Amino acid sequence: MKLYAQIVLLLYKILTIFIAPIGATFLSYKKRKDPSYGVKFFNLLGFYKKQLGNFVWFHGASVGEINALKPLVNEFTKTHPNQKVVVTTMTMTGYLQARTIKDVHVAISPLDSPLSLWGFFHAFHPKALFIIDTELWPNMLDKAYKNHCPVVIFNARLQDKNVKSYLKHKFLVKHLIADKLSSVLCMSFADLMRFKHIGVDEDKLKVTGNIKYDLKPRDELFAKALTYKNQLFKGKVFGAISTHEGEEEIVINSFIEAKKHLSNLKLVLVPRHQTTVSKACELLTSNQITFKKKSELKDLCDFSADVLIGDTMGEIELYLGLCDLVFMGGSFVNVGGHNPLEPAYFSLPILTGPDYHNFQEQFDKLIDANGAYLAYDPKELTRLIVKLLEDQELLEKTGIKALDIQQQGRGALKRTLSNMEKFII
Repeated sequence: MKLYAQIVLLLYKILTIFIAPIGATFLSYKKRKDPSYGVKFFNLLGFYKKQLGNFVWFHGASVGEINALKPLVNEFTKTHPNQKVVVTTMTMTGYLQARTIKDVHVAISPLDSPLSLWGFFHAFHPKALFIIDTELWPNMLDKAYKNHCPVVIFNARLQDKNVKSYLKHKFLVKHLIADKLSSVLCMSFADLMRFKHIGVDEDKLKVTGNIKYDLKPRDELFAKALTYKNQLFKGKVFGAISTHEGEEEIVINSFIEAKKHLSNLKLVLVPRHQTTVSKACELLTSNQITFKKKSELKDLCDFSADVLIGDTMGEIELYLGLCDLVFMGGSFVNVGGHNPLEPAYFSLPILTGPDYHNFQEQFDKLIDANGAYLAYDPKELTRLIVKLLEDQELLEKTGIKALDIQQQGRGALKRTLSNMEKFII
């Protein structure tokens, strides 16, 4: 049976050798409007400028994962000042966010192809690989295993639906994935049991918690935005953060309806991807709503429209500081929501659509504690906006409860770093 797994892996290797150039071409074309993604084409295929020395490798799929691992990498570089670190990601938004981490090299991750990974290992010689969340790629794990590079999954989570998929091929998952992992640091005991169920040895499993509770936003940027808010806005401000294609229309329509009850209402709309900014502008124009892009303003004091479109990177604290109430995007489309803990850190009440499976634990706790509210449909979103913004006492209580939940989860970062140490040789 083990021979069967080896044959399957060999076939996968051959297949991905031929598919990788096609995949890189497709990704470069699809992301051509993202700033400079096209020039990362060669990184996807394993072409990197040669680096000297052995690196510790941190990997996060996209900007959400990069935001989560940033505090951990910052702590790691402080305690290991002489250790070279490379951070990889698959998207330009993730890449640009990773560039804000001090004292690390940042690269677009190679595709899961033998030649691409050979190029990456040749350039960086990683001596340990730390992957946030659940990025389990057979070639990546096999290459690390054969190069005696320990692989640690941290902030590890596994959904029941994924477990069911893995169990359909449990033998292959055991030999191609589970056996190649050195350690899995899980968010919860339920996640630990799921990883055990798919074949990860029990002695490799540990619950360390969710490091996303240990985020360290820039308080000074939030405070600066609050000052602007008090100067610019007479009424309340509703924020829609990390919206995806299809959600801009929902948010704008809810804003229009809510404004009938709150005449001074303003909207801060922050699309997740630059490609949807133009769509948001078209919708606002067609509805005769005044707006300004953040990138067009020399200073926020110049803002006088109904809607501010957050089209700049790395200023999430500023956008949050302008808001009284925040809707987290990706939850009215099939994305799974976005991290509510950053607005919770700033005591902001939170709204979400029905699909928040990527942050199930966090939203469930927030909703149960009345630190967040669930809008089952766009009509309910409008109702909740009006309900909360018309009641200052309820608004403040909701924000305080959100902060309580965020603070209760802290401590995972320290536990995670402690468990990583034995893999740094």
